[in-house]
Amino acid sequence: MIPPSERGVALLSINAVFTTLAITAYVLRFFNNLSRARKGTLPLGHFIITDALVFGATFLVVLNGIMRIISILNGGIGWDIDRLTQHDITWALKALFVEELAWTTSLCLLKFALIILYGRIFVSGTGRKNALFIQIAAFAAVGGLLIGSIAYYLAACTPVRASWTPGIGHCVSPRAGWLGTGIANLITDVIIFSVPIVWVVDLQMSRHNKIVVCVQLFIGCIVSIISFTRIFFVLKVNPMNVTGTVVRADIFSCIELNMAIVFASVSGIAGREAISNFVHRFIVPRSTSYGGVYKDGSGAGYGVSAGRGDGGIDMADRHASWQKLNNTSVMKTTEVDITEEVV
Repeated sequence: MIPPSERGVALLSINAVFTTLAITAYVLRFFNNLSRARKGTLPLGHFIITDALVFGATFLVVLNGIMRIISILNGGIGWDIDRLTQHDITWALKALFVEELAWTTSLCLLKFALIILYGRIFVSGTGRKNALFIQIAAFAAVGGLLIGSIAYYLAACTPVRASWTPGIGHCVSPRAGWLGTGIANLITDVIIFSVPIVWVVDLQMSRHNKIVVCVQLFIGCIVSIISFTRIFFVLKVNPMNVTGTVVRADIFSCIELNMAIVFASVSGIAGREAISNFVHRFIVPRSTSYGGVYKDGSGAGYGVSAGRGDGGIDMADRHASWQKLNNTSVMKTTEVDITEEVV
């Protein structure tokens, strides 16, 4: 074991904090969606498929974090390469090789989950003729990124073990592969997070809820900003001194991957209500048509109240009132709250 450098300690700390955040967010997300699936508010098939994808991504996040720890403690990441032994360098390059594969695969699994979500919301929800085509194109783009990245990592060196054993075989420039993967990842990020914002306009929902959905999608764009910043630091990695110059790029790789899971999870758990309250207070109020529906005591029919006297909405009363309408078949309405469907 090699005593970590100051840069190595910083990377270890960031790795521990963000990996813990990602795992915590996933666990909360899982139990939240499990509860909804049991209640029938989330289709079981959607729950199984998307949660399997996000679980796979989270598992790879943990693997990525373990490899990062090994690269620092056994491989000397953070120290300049001329201070390390051949054994140290081999450990560092092996760990980085697995990190790269886990990083790319995890992000692609998350993107597949988001595309499936968009298919459920927009293809069936808006009836746009081109929505299914765009969904298929997005699947193809992310699938191409995944297959292309894995193929590159496995074929960059001949033989493969030359990736972590300097001096044998032949390898192409690693920077080209890192840059190509980073740019392709950024492009798919932009497509996945920006295209649905246009579709939100067509959804049959209140202006308040449309703004909430757009804000949630913009939160996802933060991951794209982190991805862009990572590319900047990848360009500064010196292939002749990988262990000493890769730390900053690895820090942003760690932050990007873990925050992708955090944002995807928290926006559907606690973040939705916080965003909703912010929009309600500072941008546009909730529609007053969401007041309680009650039965007239005279038997003449049903009426709509204006909500609580303080301007709020008693959600329990509102739900019970609408349930009465459904049970008596006076009104049959299916309202899909899109803001609850973010992965």
